[in-house]
Amino acid sequence: MSKEIDEIRRKFNGMMGDMVRNVIQGVVTEVNEDEFTCTVRVDDAVDYFDVRLRGLVDGALKGFAFIPKAQSVVLVCPIGGSNELFVCQYTEIDKLIFTDNNLKLTIDTEKLELERDNVTITSDDSSTVIKASDATATVNTDGIELKNGSSTITVTSGGLTLKKGGAGLKKTLESMLDAICQLTVPTGVGPSGVPINMASFQQIKAEVSQYMEG
Repeated sequence: MSKEIDEIRRKFNGMMGDMVRNVIQGVVTEVNEDEFTCTVRVDDAVDYFDVRLRGLVDGALKGFAFIPKAQSVVLVCPIGGSNELFVCQYTEIDKLIFTDNNLKLTIDTEKLELERDNVTITSDDSSTVIKASDATATVNTDGIELKNGSSTITVTSGGLTLKKGGAGLKKTLESMLDAICQLTVPTGVGPSGVPINMASFQQIKAEVSQYMEG
């Protein structure tokens, strides 16, 4: 049994030795994200084109792909005994891309983006945005905003805003309360006075301003 193990170890070491001897160190000069390949320059003299970042040169393939940063150092290995090469080790990653059927996930140094069917989620240092057709939800340090067409709902520490076009719920409520406070009706002896509970309507108007904006 020990002879068999020694033979396996010898063959493995031989294979790894060949691989190590064929490893090339170079600098990434260009990246093609459509085909998931890159160009690697060795010794500032020789360019190796179409170096694979995935198993095959095919932009329609699914799975993970690491996108190296331009001008970063990579190690490149040959595929079998062919002249085709693939990146086997990275020093700096600019982006990670994962695709699977109708799902695409992209992570880079500035943002995260997830796409599925007609829904997109984008998150960066300033905000997170969810888009689905005409509807958009935005979350940031100021609050939350929901938009669909000309309709908008905004939630901040200052209150709630509901608008459609140029009209807003707060403005509508305040106008309605002002009209009620000025309400008079005709009687047999002339117009009536304003409502005797006007103070109640004025209190309601003040309360609306405490939780509504816009």
